[in-house]
Amino acid sequence: MKSIEAFINSSKSLRYMPVKVMIGLISMLFLNSCVDEIELDSQNFESYLVIEGIITDQEEFQEIKLTRSYDLEDNEPSVVGNASVEVNSSNGATFRFERNSDGVYISETPFSAQPGIEYVLEITTPEGTYESSAAIGQEPTLIDNISSTLTEIREETGVAILVSSSDENQGSYYKYEFEETYKIVSRYRILNDLIINEEDEFEVVPKANEEYICYNTLPSQELVLSNTADLTGSNINNYLVRFLSKEDSKLAHRYSILVKQLKISAEAHAFYTTLKNLSESENIFSQYQPGFLDGNIQSVTNSGERVIGFFTTAAVDEQRLFFSYTDYFDPIEEPRPQHYGPCEPFTPEDRNYLRELVESNQVELFGEDPPGVYSVIAARCVNCNYFGTNVQPEFWTE
Repeated sequence: MKSIEAFINSSKSLRYMPVKVMIGLISMLFLNSCVDEIELDSQNFESYLVIEGIITDQEEFQEIKLTRSYDLEDNEPSVVGNASVEVNSSNGATFRFERNSDGVYISETPFSAQPGIEYVLEITTPEGTYESSAAIGQEPTLIDNISSTLTEIREETGVAILVSSSDENQGSYYKYEFEETYKIVSRYRILNDLIINEEDEFEVVPKANEEYICYNTLPSQELVLSNTADLTGSNINNYLVRFLSKEDSKLAHRYSILVKQLKISAEAHAFYTTLKNLSESENIFSQYQPGFLDGNIQSVTNSGERVIGFFTTAAVDEQRLFFSYTDYFDPIEEPRPQHYGPCEPFTPEDRNYLRELVESNQVELFGEDPPGVYSVIAARCVNCNYFGTNVQPEFWTE
């Protein structure tokens, strides 16, 4: 899932803008038909502790992510080191976490959030101590079915991924995450490579690695939420979790999606709904104005310190779906979408230029005719490893 920190910092640069500056910019938009570029200086920026934690009902190493919000001039958040992180449960168990090389805090032992048990996150850093509200373990709701269908959304044709589930209790709240894996097939299948050998000469040799068929896996980068609180029944029927345009190159050959359904609390759902609304706000006139995002974590040592984030439990179920481009489209009438861009072979007359292209891996051999005269093509048109890996996932089926 795209992190809370990423949503906060990608949703609007206006988030950290002083109100007076925001009003001034609005005035200038009305008074000027041409607007010059304005450099924004986040002088009033305040760094907040950002906490992300979802403890699932799966017996696994659980994760807590701690970062600091960053201003407009920085490129990425800073991780929080030297923190003491633990989760305490109402049945007396304590689960401690250690920081890994990526700055994520991982539980020392696998554990799961049990239904009806309360869990509290406690964090101590050099700046202070922080504690979450109690999060109660959720009763599981299983996915009944994941399906795909050809549809049109906002005048765009594509494939919709739909999820259905049923719950005995009305008023359930869900967050969906997904992981996409798709097959990549190169434009051309070339069996030989052009290299510079030990004698510092051009040489054609057989390819050592698979470059024609690859696979790529991407995590979801969006917040997908649903609930049954406003429904007459307790079931989720054919809820849209993903839409792919027929122009999306992920669909070009074979596609798989692993959909995870996280049953969460009403409070967690409300937090993620606000986060989603803020991140999807397209302009400063939206009803969802930039502001502080309240969660359920507070500073114990400084009541005036603001903390961003939410700690919750989730009951998880998942299903995987496969389909191919030909299940919905005729590749003759509707050519497959391309991932590799323009592919035109050419023959460099300047051997030094050809050497530079080969040594920098910008091109690959396309042909040799006559001997010693090499036509080449952009490497992305031949080598699928530019877009993924040639190692087929264990779960993959054709």
